[in-house]
Amino acid sequence: MNTVQRLFSNTFLALISQIVVKAGNSVLFILIGRWLGPADSGAFSLGTTYFTLVFGLSALGLHELLVRELTPRRDQSRRYFANYLVLRVTLAVATYGLLLLGLRLFLPYSETTNQVILILALAAIPEAAFSICQSLFESHERLTMPMVAALAGSAVKLAAGIWLLQGGYGVVAAAWAVPAGSVVSLLFFLPALARLFRSTPQTQTGRVSAGFLREQLRATPSFFVIHLFSLVDYQTDVFLISLMLTEAQLGFYSAAQTILLAFNLMPIAIRAAIYPVMTRYHHTAPDKLAVLYEKATHYLLALVLPMAAGVTLLARPMIRLIFGPSFEPAVPVLQISIWAIVFLFLNVPSARLLLINNYQRQASVMFGIAMAINVSLNLLLIPRLGINGAAVARTASNFTLFLTFQLFAHRRIMSLRLAPMLVRPLVATAVMAAVVWPLRDALLPGIVVGAAVYAVTAFALGVFPRRDLAYWQQLVHFHS
Repeated sequence: MNTVQRLFSNTFLALISQIVVKAGNSVLFILIGRWLGPADSGAFSLGTTYFTLVFGLSALGLHELLVRELTPRRDQSRRYFANYLVLRVTLAVATYGLLLLGLRLFLPYSETTNQVILILALAAIPEAAFSICQSLFESHERLTMPMVAALAGSAVKLAAGIWLLQGGYGVVAAAWAVPAGSVVSLLFFLPALARLFRSTPQTQTGRVSAGFLREQLRATPSFFVIHLFSLVDYQTDVFLISLMLTEAQLGFYSAAQTILLAFNLMPIAIRAAIYPVMTRYHHTAPDKLAVLYEKATHYLLALVLPMAAGVTLLARPMIRLIFGPSFEPAVPVLQISIWAIVFLFLNVPSARLLLINNYQRQASVMFGIAMAINVSLNLLLIPRLGINGAAVARTASNFTLFLTFQLFAHRRIMSLRLAPMLVRPLVATAVMAAVVWPLRDALLPGIVVGAAVYAVTAFALGVFPRRDLAYWQQLVHFHS
């Protein structure tokens, strides 16, 4: 399989993995809410939040660092895998211990809620090991196994959760389905790991070395800061809305964000596929890296602009179909927030470019600036504009991050003329929007007509250049 085929295949596999994991968690949450009521679903939701904190705070950016360091050194996979696995799991256990101590000392919740939190947060330990296994396979550009493992874990999680709920065991028992699913996902990696190490000749043993770990840890502070800022930035709007506005307003805002979750998964999948390729080209073929960086930015623009315009036009029928007419206040939130996704897409190539060139410290500063803008604008705009203010704040924060990434990459690493590649997709998107406008209250016709009009207009305007025809042909014709 050639690079283009592998890139698209890995993007698809990574997207499926993300969808499977998110869908499994969402379905289990919905079932708990339907069968046990809002109090138990609230405890489960809070436990999920603490799982995210334990998992995120213990990550130290090791996922991104491992992919960057291992991709050009695949003959040392055993060494990197063993050392990173020990470090990652140790950090997860230590962070979980801090959570256990905090809950025992402060007792901020009921006994049932505490139990749910501790059970769900326990899943962060096998998930920590899973993330290192996933990073190993990403660095080898083999994403089939992570997808299969995620599918197996989600199936076990849902099956066990449904069985426990139907048996009347309650939310505490049902919570055990989550760490059980995580363990199953991890076990699925074991035979694949053996095959991977056999197929890739190794020059280093899998011995854990304190000296090697210390050397790797020198690069983690900036990665950890990036991860921490992202974590805070992601939680700010919901947290401040819960303090400043009503639960109903938070419900409207969350409804829009639930629809946006599907779009949020796409840049995550693209990042998983493109990061190891960019890293490999950085070390072996800088000329190919320049082409990949330009092509990725160009096609992400061509993909995300019509998507954002379509969601803006069709937000009302989307909200009505999924949540009902009573959620009308979520419409403007969705219309504003979708443009934050535009910058999230466009950040993927430039952010990876900074990391592979060892500019993670500068990237952490940019993330900090964007987080500060998000928090400040939320505090300023929520009292004035309500949930729409939170949507504006997130969009402005993502735009700031996009702008700083682009300017830094353009001046320090690789020149990219963004304006010329923006014109044709914008014109094609405008034509699509003009045609869809009369259909803005009809969801399915609007989607079908919009997609057809954009495709025809884009090809007529040359959004997809003829010289790129060979790339598309490679997706059809397999070359070993």
